[in-house]
Amino acid sequence: MLTFALPTGRSLESCIEILEGAGLPINKLKDPGRNLVIDEGSFRYLLSKPSDVPAMVHYGAADLAIAGSDVIEESGISLVELLDTQRGKCIMAVAGTKQAAMKFTGKACSLMGLKVATKYTRIAENTFNSWGVQIKILKLNGSVELAPALGLSDCIFDIVETGNTLRANGLMVIKETAPVSLRLVAGSGAMQLRWRSMFGVVNSIENYVKGAPNK
Repeated sequence: MLTFALPTGRSLESCIEILEGAGLPINKLKDPGRNLVIDEGSFRYLLSKPSDVPAMVHYGAADLAIAGSDVIEESGISLVELLDTQRGKCIMAVAGTKQAAMKFTGKACSLMGLKVATKYTRIAENTFNSWGVQIKILKLNGSVELAPALGLSDCIFDIVETGNTLRANGLMVIKETAPVSLRLVAGSGAMQLRWRSMFGVVNSIENYVKGAPNK
């Protein structure tokens, strides 16, 4: 039995589409109810909070997982990336008001001590460090767009899909930093011990993803 860790929430629909397209059984997965562990044929699906999916794979609870590249990077967990599914595309970006954007038009020194609201504290710090900038981070798990309006931060660091929420709160994308999408990953232990069992499934997912239109 192969075990997949999958994120709950809006990404689950894309995960189901990928697995169904690859020919995996997903009837129960389409309507899981309150079940977090679903067995279908020779597959087991673990439904987990997105931020916990990398750990599920790393510690061996799952052989494979589909997780956002943002979640993987923020976790700091080293996983084997097998495939970029090209689903769930968005961008990681710095966003703020027009006034905040002016600070990014000058030298890096003008950004020193910038107050940044984000739930992606690890990625934010690494990103600004790569620019030679030290920042003050305010960790928020939701509604980060409110932080500038309330005077809690100068800008935010978050994923952006349509930009509608930013505009509704008087913010704009100041600087795009990285593309984000759902990735098929495995743990190093599973790769060593179960690759023969995993290969066919990985190949089927890859063939589907490359042949199907992006959603």
